[in-house]
Amino acid sequence: MTRRARSFYARALSAADRAAVEDALEVEGLDEEIAVLRVHILRLLEEDTPDAGVLQSGMRLLVQALVAQQRLSGRQAEGLGEAAARLVEEFGAVLGVGVATEASRE
Repeated sequence: MTRRARSFYARALSAADRAAVEDALEVEGLDEEIAVLRVHILRLLEEDTPDAGVLQSGMRLLVQALVAQQRLSGRQAEGLGEAAARLVEEFGAVLGVGVATEASRE
């Protein structure tokens, strides 16, 4: 293995952050990131009045991460559209908005 060049961003990071970056470089896949996104979305949903814009952005980011995970793993994205539709329906239910998706019409 060749020695890594010094990071361009290293000068802007604290020693603790530089160590965290080194640890993060060892992680493969998106499982942890997806789990963290789900936890943050759950925290938002548990609020009395969740910020709809932030919640929508979180959901969108989660779907994008799931799509990227599917592509990276080489698995077919079969069923991903259905999962995204369920997310949209759940999001609408939390906000008290009826969202008609193809999955809900069947």
